Amino acid sequence: MKNLINSSIILLVLIATSNSYSQINNPNFYSENVFVTKNVSAKLEALGSPYIDENFKNIKIEGFDKVQYIGRYNAYNDEMEVKVKDKIIALDISTDYKVEFISDNKIYKTIDYITENDEEKRGFLVVIAEFETYSLLKQERINYYEGQEAISSYHKDKPAKFNRIGDSYYVQFEDKTIYLPQKKKEFLEIFKEKSSLLKSFIKEKKLNTKTEDNLKKIFEYLNEI
Repeated sequence: MKNLINSSIILLVLIATSNSYSQINNPNFYSENVFVTKNVSAKLEALGSPYIDENFKNIKIEGFDKVQYIGRYNAYNDEMEVKVKDKIIALDISTDYKVEFISDNKIYKTIDYITENDEEKRGFLVVIAEFETYSLLKQERINYYEGQEAISSYHKDKPAKFNRIGDSYYVQFEDKTIYLPQKKKEFLEIFKEKSSLLKSFIKEKKLNTKTEDNLKKIFEYLNEI
């Protein structure tokens, strides 16, 4: 009888362990409560899209590496949407998150930064080039334009719409992240004592501070000098 009880206890422990392992490694068992989240913003009816890509794609979230989720980024609302079971949640930007879109080889991080207008903000930025001294980041931007009714019978109503606009770039150094101007003179002023060497390098290599591929090359050099 005693052996039977002991065997039953062992069996129950094995079942519980197996279930726990399955829950850790299967996103269908994961609850949104494992994340710090907020409600997804209400949908706006408009032409275009607030998303960089409307499709949900496989993602990895740092700290939850054993589980592969699917997600998408809403650039208009600056929301990282994650599908957990049958529910869509938005990661709270007040928490530190690092999200990798696997097929795109693209990483988003929640970061405090200072905008072109000297506003302090926090949100998701794309990591373009990460180095020990200077790192290059990007803010993907989508604007929303409200619809307008026709002012006369000779005009047509203008529907509300989302428009993808130019991205903003940021430089991270000395524990701060600030807006990176794309005009060469203002760009060089950011790097002060290295500006002379940087100016010569840009001229020699015929690089443009307004293109992402060229910015990557500039930042590689910047971290070598």
